[in-house]
Amino acid sequence: MDATLVTAWTALCQLLAPAFTQPTSVTFLHLATGWALCRSKPTVTSLVSTIGRSLLGHAAKHWTTYERFFYRARWSLPQVSRLLLVRVIAPLVESVGVEQVIDLNIDDTTCGRCGKHVAFAGYFKDASVSNTLKRVIHWSHNWVIGCVAMRAKFWPEWVIGLPVWFTLYRKPADCNRRHPFQTRQEIAAAMIRDTREALPNRTIRIAADGQYATGVVVQAATGARSNLVSRIRSDAAIYALPSKRRRTRRGRRPKKGKRLPAPKKLARRKQGWRTVEALVYGKQRKRQVLAVICLWYHVSKDRPIKLLIVRDPSGEQRDDYMFCTDASVSDVEIIERFSGRWPIEESIHDAKQLGGLEQVQGWCPRTVVRQAPLALIVQTLVKVWYLHHGVRAKSAQPHGTDWMSDKDHPSYLDMLATLRKVLWSHRININSTRRGRVRELLETLRFTLCAAA
Repeated sequence: MDATLVTAWTALCQLLAPAFTQPTSVTFLHLATGWALCRSKPTVTSLVSTIGRSLLGHAAKHWTTYERFFYRARWSLPQVSRLLLVRVIAPLVESVGVEQVIDLNIDDTTCGRCGKHVAFAGYFKDASVSNTLKRVIHWSHNWVIGCVAMRAKFWPEWVIGLPVWFTLYRKPADCNRRHPFQTRQEIAAAMIRDTREALPNRTIRIAADGQYATGVVVQAATGARSNLVSRIRSDAAIYALPSKRRRTRRGRRPKKGKRLPAPKKLARRKQGWRTVEALVYGKQRKRQVLAVICLWYHVSKDRPIKLLIVRDPSGEQRDDYMFCTDASVSDVEIIERFSGRWPIEESIHDAKQLGGLEQVQGWCPRTVVRQAPLALIVQTLVKVWYLHHGVRAKSAQPHGTDWMSDKDHPSYLDMLATLRKVLWSHRININSTRRGRVRELLETLRFTLCAAA
């Protein structure tokens, strides 16, 4: 196996080194690599057993060092996220030819926990299994996640999600002067502002679900180089644009025009509809759209928005109501950006099923805030490594079965399997000639295989 692939993974992890001290950066490299290789719950014990006595040319440290990384070491999660965005994700986005545009999707998810003494845990609604007939509330953490969505060079119709921002929602009872209470919408607004500050010369296009269509989020997304696409309430109070009075008349100019029918009533119109073709969830679909430039004064004040009513000509799906804070954005772009939020759902699913996002065991405050996001950080590093290097290494690709057809794009598990094959091949090759290392390597392999059973 080409050793440059291993070097590329090490170099990628070291791009985040400025967020740590020199010894802690080595600890992070070990934990990130062990997290990618680990096939069981990502506890410190499992990670240490997966790392073994040596890894990537660095001698493994005492197991207490890896525990202290989460609850004592000096590093900041927001700084890691900023470096992840600026030094890892932004160059990848530029490499596919979209140099000035960053698509940021925001959503939240719950991660089930056990134990009443786990810091910041509470009863939250699990939206992934709740519907109109049942409502699932469980003891968990609630994470607000920001994810950069981009189209890969090799699969232009596939949108890949790269998690970058991670903030734990805290109940009012868990807040203090050092950590004042923030709603999920205020957390999302802070993510938008941090993205704009980190990448001031790029256009930031935000997409979020309807619960984030609030004044604080719209205000954060309003600017010369940013705009928001989200859902609008079907019964929202919308107004026409204000008429321009003559200067000879006294009094201030009106901030809004006459009240317009609610979006669900506007959808009854027979005229004004047009048919467009857009990329919806990876497939080209025809949609009928009705666009209205108006004011949603309760949320966007006197800034015009584009209200877009989207209808499925086949009648299989219900009418959808979207809006964009930039009225000049095309109808097709609004549809594609809103449907392009799906990668953040895939990223959360992969982090829970394959990355151990819900399986971390830390319970003290600093560990809770730091440990779970490492599953998402590792996921982003794995995806970026694969898109930069792994996809070109044919010998590193895991071989599929003969009866399965070729995929139109790789899954996160395929990317993870490629990296695992590269790392294990490298470890076996460099240790196979040293008798003393063979027994240590066999112990590590035995643990990894048993944990995967």
